[in-house]
Amino acid sequence: MSLTRLFITTLIIFSSHFCVAQTDSIFQALENLQKVPVKYLNKVENKIDKYSNRITGKTEKTLAKLSKWENKIKNILDQVSPETSAKLFGSNATTFGSLLKKLQEGKTIAEGYKTKYNEYRDKLTTSIKYLEDQKDKLDKKLIQPINTTKKKLNELEEDVSNTEAVEAFIKERKQQLLNEALKYIGRSKYLTKIDKESYYYIETLRNYKELFTDKKKAEELALKLLNKIPAFTRFMQDNSMLASLFGSPNTPASMASLQGLQTRASVNTLIQNQIASGGPNALEIMKQNFQEAQAQVSQLKDKVMQMGGSSSDANIPNFKPNNQKSKTFLQRLEFGSNFQFAKNNSLVPTTADIALSVGYKLNDKSVVGIGASYKMGLGSIQRISISHQGIGIRSFIDWKLKWQIFVTGGYELNYNAQFKNLTALKQYNDWQQVGLVGLTKKINVKTKFFNGTSVQLLYDMLYRQHNPVSQPILFRMGYKF
Repeated sequence: MSLTRLFITTLIIFSSHFCVAQTDSIFQALENLQKVPVKYLNKVENKIDKYSNRITGKTEKTLAKLSKWENKIKNILDQVSPETSAKLFGSNATTFGSLLKKLQEGKTIAEGYKTKYNEYRDKLTTSIKYLEDQKDKLDKKLIQPINTTKKKLNELEEDVSNTEAVEAFIKERKQQLLNEALKYIGRSKYLTKIDKESYYYIETLRNYKELFTDKKKAEELALKLLNKIPAFTRFMQDNSMLASLFGSPNTPASMASLQGLQTRASVNTLIQNQIASGGPNALEIMKQNFQEAQAQVSQLKDKVMQMGGSSSDANIPNFKPNNQKSKTFLQRLEFGSNFQFAKNNSLVPTTADIALSVGYKLNDKSVVGIGASYKMGLGSIQRISISHQGIGIRSFIDWKLKWQIFVTGGYELNYNAQFKNLTALKQYNDWQQVGLVGLTKKINVKTKFFNGTSVQLLYDMLYRQHNPVSQPILFRMGYKF
């Protein structure tokens, strides 16, 4: 066979393999696109709605409170300094009240305002753009959810822009009120309330953002499928928000703009050369300096948190924020369970008290809650027999004493008699009252099912009133979900 024929044959074989591989790649991409579940788009829509409602609702409530306290300050200034009042609340001045009115009327607050970059929103928006671009290749049932999600994302961008603009205005207006009104009305309680409310507003928005950017299983599955498509990766690089700011890395213009900049390899080489020139102990000295720098940064962070948090801009001396106020209702709930065992006697068999509880965090130190218990009879070692030996209703309060030790108090009503149906529980006189006080030690021991463990040592102040007299000291093991 001549060299020419051999070359042509080899070229045909490689071309056929390349075409087959390319065809397989196209079919694989189409298959991955078809696997994108409608559930993913529905989850995204629900998240957008919840996030949008939260930030707009919180903004309106905050502006309403600030407007009320701002008017109180105006009334005081009208009497002590009319000139300052006219300056702060004149017809040309933007106040909390006027901003709230614009928001309620649906007017745009942040004209020309660019929202802060958020990686999660950027990837989410670009992913939906890609799906919209490929909708001719998708199942028809996905087209409508894609259009709806895109519309909601555009609306969310406007809501976020308004909220960030309001946040910036609150900081400026608060400082303006402090600078102008403080010298006339002193440290007024209304200035203090405005300062506190602005702090909690910023922290609450931060918490809402963290909840929104938390990926769910449906999102992770969809992104995993999309990331397997090379075209999607290139689309993300060319159409993301970062690409619009700095240019796509795949374009010649972007490559030209990056020429002359130091690469990671060149920086690493420079560092290694500097370390080598410093002698044999240079690396150890550099590590020690880094550790000292990190320790100083940690100290600065602690000081900032003690003064009201990193984003508070709080001007209240000795202000200790309640971190629970920036959380949602569900985030402040604490679900738990505890177990207690009692030995058998002549009247009752060996029993196990199994209780479920839900607590509400009033602040970082206090939790109040309610619960219910079920007393299960176990019989004895010689004869195990399961029976209904009682039921109970509980209330409790925990107050943090020091470290992870809490002072615990509680009131309980227990029905300590065997019953076969719920009608036997209607007699109130048959219920036994329990008044508890003691200590709870919370241990940071987590398992697959529990997020924490606690040990309780409690004293029953009403044990002498029980018939028969019960044990005064109770030991319980608790587990937090």
